[in-house]
Amino acid sequence: MGTLPDAADSTSAAHRGRPRHRWERAVFWWSGAWRDFLYLVMPAECVACGCDDAALCTDCAVVLRRQTRSPFRAEASADALMSVFGHATLPVVAVGEYRDILAAAILAFKNHGRTELGPPLARALARGIGSLPGLLPGLGGGELLLVPVPSTGGGWRRRGYDPVSLLLRAVARERRLPPGVTVAHVLAVRPRLPWRRRHQKGLGRSARRANVRNTLRVRRVRPAAGLAGAPVVVVDDVLTTGSTAGEAARALAGRGAVVCGALVLAAARAPDAAAAAVTNEGLGRK
Repeated sequence: MGTLPDAADSTSAAHRGRPRHRWERAVFWWSGAWRDFLYLVMPAECVACGCDDAALCTDCAVVLRRQTRSPFRAEASADALMSVFGHATLPVVAVGEYRDILAAAILAFKNHGRTELGPPLARALARGIGSLPGLLPGLGGGELLLVPVPSTGGGWRRRGYDPVSLLLRAVARERRLPPGVTVAHVLAVRPRLPWRRRHQKGLGRSARRANVRNTLRVRRVRPAAGLAGAPVVVVDDVLTTGSTAGEAARALAGRGAVVCGALVLAAARAPDAAAAAVTNEGLGRK
């Protein structure tokens, strides 16, 4: 049930040819056989099209790679990251738009326990990491820290894992991090009283900003001591208003880090643009 890499993957996939050692071939064979056995006893459906025996079928995997092969700047759609003069306070690189197969895969991975979608999403995130020097101003090819936005305590209890950290670990495990780029899990969520906890979903723009204000802190661990003067990119899953990414950048900058921008798997369209698109489609149908 493998997928064919597209042209954008040709360079990064060069190291994934046929294993040279017998033990490596045995490991790949047994992992594939175990995956097929699990699909036999616990049938899975493609999260996008419903096809049997695959979390993401071959055709949908090809479309997912197509949706994520051209990362782009996305901060203009996040009002919390734009000043009153129309200037971006934090540049953001998005791997793709939050729609279609990419949205379905993220939702299933994040909210429905479909952790088998981690590898294809991690490869998409790796493409975004590789695009950072060309899309973020002032970011060269030197040392860089990727700092994931942590899950809340409720998110941990509900899922049993941290989606963003899990994806970054998969990127590192597959050796897709560029030279000089490391992952630093230095952010933590500040504990809040139960009656002060509100989920971001369903809140308005100003309410989202107020809800995340002072909710993140830098851990008191050894890697945090090396933040002063270090170039940092915040990593999150989905960009909506940008409130969470902005709060993470504020916490890191408060410890002396040089926050160069943020990276997200997907960016939601601005509400006004989405409404305009719906209106135009409706007028077209008439």
